[in-house]
This record gives sequence, C-alpha cells and structure tokens, in this order.
Amino acid sequence: MSREAPPDARGVRFGQVAVRRGFATEGQVAEALARQRELAEAGSAHKLIGMILLEMGALGTTELIEVLRDLRGPAGTEPPKRPLN
Repeated sequence: MSREAPPDARGVRFGQVAVRRGFATEGQVAEALARQRELAEAGSAHKLIGMILLEMGALGTTELIEVLRDLRGPAGTEPPKRPLN
C-alpha cells in the first residue's frame, strides 16, 4: 500500500516544487520519500517531506519556506479547501 503524500489543492507536491526551484535534486527527494516510508513502516508519526529534506540538509529553512509559499499560491490567496470526507 502506497502512503505517498497527497498533492496540494492544485495537484503539485512539495518535492516537485523543490526540484523545480533547484533547491533539491530528484535523487534527494527520492531518498527523503524512502525515509518517509521507512518511518511509516516502523510505526512512527507521519513526517512531512519538507522536514525530512531539511534534516538531510537538502533544504535550508529559507528554501523550505519558499516552497511552502509556492504551494500556497499568490499572496493573499488560499487554495480551495478539500472536503473532509
């Protein structure tokens, strides 16, 4: 069973934005996703991919914040809310 993180409201994932912005490589994102799966399989609480990349040293806090801003959209706008099914 895949526990891949869902995309944000616009269908973009954190790792995709980090790679597109040049903050992380595809290999680093793949390594972080593998680590995320390992943690889940070990029964640990879910850890966000951005935090794993930060801990790995692939991203700094400034880059982490920039990716989150990109995912959020233009200033003053919010992505559409997903239903709580």
